[in-house]
Amino acid sequence: MQVPIIITKEDCHRCHELVGWLKEHDLEYIERDIDDEEFTHKLLHDDNFLKTFCDADGCVVNTPVVIMNGKYWFKELWGISGLREKEAKKLFGVK
Repeated sequence: MQVPIIITKEDCHRCHELVGWLKEHDLEYIERDIDDEEFTHKLLHDDNFLKTFCDADGCVVNTPVVIMNGKYWFKELWGISGLREKEAKKLFGVK
């Protein structure tokens, strides 16, 4: 399984919640800041990113976003009460 990339930004409580959950389960991940211009430039040249987050009016990204195996996950992991642990366990292969 590919090491997931977690797109975060400063002052994002959900980002901190997800990163904390990943650490708690001793899972490997790479954290990238959405405000990193070089990283953002790469995202804007990724067709999957453009199809998922962009339209004629621009791009909207709600963090955190998980990139794994070329696919993006974001809203699937979150409910009204926070992280959907069942979905997170399935996505990250936690038993």
